[in-house]
Amino acid sequence: MPLDSVSLALGLLVAAVLGLALGLAACWVAVGRTRASLAEQAARLEVLRRETEAVAALGARLGERFRRLEQVAAQLADRLGQLELRGEGRPYDHAIALVRHGAADADRLVQNLGLSRGEADLVARLHGRDPAADPPTP
Repeated sequence: MPLDSVSLALGLLVAAVLGLALGLAACWVAVGRTRASLAEQAARLEVLRRETEAVAALGARLGERFRRLEQVAAQLADRLGQLELRGEGRPYDHAIALVRHGAADADRLVQNLGLSRGEADLVARLHGRDPAADPPTP
């Protein structure tokens, strides 16, 4: 082989080795970037896993609280039904009777029966004694 062809072959071999080295370096950089990206994604995934666990725990607590509230609502509905059956839930009948007998005015209805001011005034006006119907006093 002449010297020129050996030099040419050696030059091509050096160029090929340099090209391979550059290719490996580029692959190494790409692998490093991929590892960094995977590490970021793993960290995000861990954050999402913890948040999902927190939301699931919150959902469980809310479900339990909702169940207890439903029980309380059912108990209150039962109690209200019992009060209505006994007449305790309606102080109006008692208020009307007191006003008709002149035993209470609107202020007493508010204080003693827990009626609002408007309710007490209305009961007193509708069922109270009519001063015009009373005979005049001598």
